[in-house]
Amino acid sequence: MLPIGPELKRIIEAKHIIKKDIASQIGVTPTYISQIMQKESIDCALLDKLCKVIGVPASHFFGETAQANQANATTIIGNAEAVAGATPNEVATLRELLAEKERTIQILLSQIGSNTGQ
Repeated sequence: MLPIGPELKRIIEAKHIIKKDIASQIGVTPTYISQIMQKESIDCALLDKLCKVIGVPASHFFGETAQANQANATTIIGNAEAVAGATPNEVATLRELLAEKERTIQILLSQIGSNTGQ
């Protein structure tokens, strides 16, 4: 298991994320984010919130590597779905966006059809 605080600090700095932004998204102060970065471990619920904000799976802190993810990946064929590293809320949002795009395409296609006399 990686020391949570130093690894969080490394990721936040590497991604150029501002502590103030993280703090506002999870409902704490920037000072508290700085304190977390000095700890070896934190509460699981807090880690989950932080991971969602910084875009890293919580499993990252428990030794899972990109190679392990690749080794566990399978080929998707047919009507199967796979979303790597996305939360259920992110998946729902993406589905809504996709549905909206599909509606827009259908409207545009119907307008083209009516303009060409079809």
